[in-house]
Amino acid sequence: MGNLPQTPTAIQKQSADHIGYPTLFLSGPASSGKTSAGLLRLNNILTNQPEQSGHPVLVLIPQRSLAQPYHQFLRIINFSEGDQVSIQTMSSLVRRMVSLFWPVIASHQVFRHPYEAPRFLTLETSQYYMAQIVLPMIDQGRFSNVTLPLFRLYSQIIDNLNKSALVGFPHTEIGQRLSSAFIGDAARQNVFSDVQEAVNQFRAYCLANNLVDYSLQVELFCQILWPNQTFQKYITNQYSHLIYDNSEEDPPYVHNIISQWLPNLQSALIIHDDQAGYRSFLGADPRSALSLQKQCQDSLVTTENFVSSKHIQELRRCFQDLKDCQPTQELINQTIGFPTKRLRFFPELLDELTKQIEELRAQPDGKEKKIAILAPYVSDSLRFSLEHNLETLGLQVNIQKPSSPLNQDPVIKTLIILSKFAHPSWEMRVSFLDAAVALTYAVNGLDLNRAHLLLGSFDNSNLHLHDLPEPIKSDRISSELIERYQELRDWLHSTDPDEPFDSFLSRLFGELLSQPGFRFEDNLQAGTSTAVLMESFQKFTLSLDQKMQTDQRLAAQAFIEAVDSGLISAFYLSDWEGQPNDNILIAPVTSFLMRNEPVDYQFWLNIGSKGWYERLEQPLTHPIVLSRNWSAGKQWTADDETAYNQANLQRTLSGLLLRCREKVFALTSDYNESGVEERGQLLTVFQTLFRKAIRGENER
Repeated sequence: MGNLPQTPTAIQKQSADHIGYPTLFLSGPASSGKTSAGLLRLNNILTNQPEQSGHPVLVLIPQRSLAQPYHQFLRIINFSEGDQVSIQTMSSLVRRMVSLFWPVIASHQVFRHPYEAPRFLTLETSQYYMAQIVLPMIDQGRFSNVTLPLFRLYSQIIDNLNKSALVGFPHTEIGQRLSSAFIGDAARQNVFSDVQEAVNQFRAYCLANNLVDYSLQVELFCQILWPNQTFQKYITNQYSHLIYDNSEEDPPYVHNIISQWLPNLQSALIIHDDQAGYRSFLGADPRSALSLQKQCQDSLVTTENFVSSKHIQELRRCFQDLKDCQPTQELINQTIGFPTKRLRFFPELLDELTKQIEELRAQPDGKEKKIAILAPYVSDSLRFSLEHNLETLGLQVNIQKPSSPLNQDPVIKTLIILSKFAHPSWEMRVSFLDAAVALTYAVNGLDLNRAHLLLGSFDNSNLHLHDLPEPIKSDRISSELIERYQELRDWLHSTDPDEPFDSFLSRLFGELLSQPGFRFEDNLQAGTSTAVLMESFQKFTLSLDQKMQTDQRLAAQAFIEAVDSGLISAFYLSDWEGQPNDNILIAPVTSFLMRNEPVDYQFWLNIGSKGWYERLEQPLTHPIVLSRNWSAGKQWTADDETAYNQANLQRTLSGLLLRCREKVFALTSDYNESGVEERGQLLTVFQTLFRKAIRGENER
């Protein structure tokens, strides 16, 4: 990734020619060299124009992690990103332009205080302010027909508001669109009016307090800035060349902007992945992206595959057309790994997984191979079990679990608990169990039983701690562990209560937890989680009013209360970058596909699960109903759900195999993690594939 191809294909050479093909639409499957073509084009533009020519290039990507090949390429050629090359998402560009042209927006009198500075909200801070709207509504009996954790309730309402802006319909129509598509208990219809009321109140609150959430950023950009002639002149002078990669993962408003922008550009390369659109739950619209093809002077299609072996490519063709495919036993044996025995219970599956990874690593070139462990969902128990099993083999893991609450990260939860002990004036008490768990994550060599012994005895009338007590000495606890506990306690007691919270976190990690004797030593994942928590707090503080921004105690308390309530983490690039290549990746399937990074071996867990193709249960939103491709007023039926599931399974299987070099290991147990027997479509597909191979072998 990030390297120019040594022997470019004919299509890559054509795509790189920004003079012969000034506006070009390049499409094809994943791993077919399209991003490499984009790098070639970028190299040609930079080579053929003077460094001070004033004709910079905009590299546009839908998600920051997808920019890595371009950043790496610029580092290789020793070219600093800046005036000549700008790598951005449309979201970051919109955010920057709204801030820069705030006086233009202020002149439209949209906000109650138009000439005061705006406060931009992240996903996390949007949840914080949405809670101020929703909690009083719940106290009034609203949302009574919905059983959801609060943070999921907030995020689904926010998601609805974002969809209205991304697709381009008024936010006042959200409730009606969801209600008209719903088939079911009439009593459930009331929840959509509750959603609409929450959306209306949230938008009014933002306009009254100069809060600019993601949906409002998009609306301000599309409705006020983009039509403005002064802005049009500015943006036209900013960029002369465009390379737009993974266009299918962006929402329709981006495609509208690009369509209108193209005539003012000297050159443009638009790259489209076939059979993708994995961010559809976030508003991605591949059909809308395809409309850009008509706006380009030329289009090219590539069908190469630079990742998968021929056998994996043949397996992919079988998955795509199972009816007419005739797989052989040899193909099955070369491309699919199976358990060595029948697995009845989920712990047996995890043991089998560990055994097979150990065997792969033991091969002559095994340590150089990249491995991804994929499942529809990565629960806390699955994450803990896999991490424990693999670390006993001396293997490091990289776990990705986006859109999950911050407090589900054990490192972040440990930092929050220790922070409470360091700031007794916050008066935030900690349960004995949470305190013991935090100690085991902080102190090297300490287990849960000894942590309880260190904390002392307690009774049912006093299950919480306000402060870390003096250590209890016992024959079962080594003097070394007691000393480490005392060192931790003394450090926390020496904290300056007025120190900014992010500064405190930095010192807690650097001065104590990353030192010898503590578990964060040489732990890159712990460092990443600490950085995420610090960045989250800094962005959270920027959204607060002036009084809370200047009062560190109030800001820190508000932030920790929000984290404790289940604040869902925003996307942080540090979650995706900076991991050693020899780490084993553990991720939900969709997150892996969005990462767009090939591996040598893939382990598919729980292939009987319906989660491989079914949508998550979202009673307050619906990504398809709120898309541009759905007719307003049309009902979502069981047939629609079935068609969606089948298309989603095909798209998922194709995407996974295009990102696999050598082999897939398909693992399932009779009973899943929850003790339930599963027989989903993916398991049926594998069974059909095996039967056809056996039948073909017998016929020969």
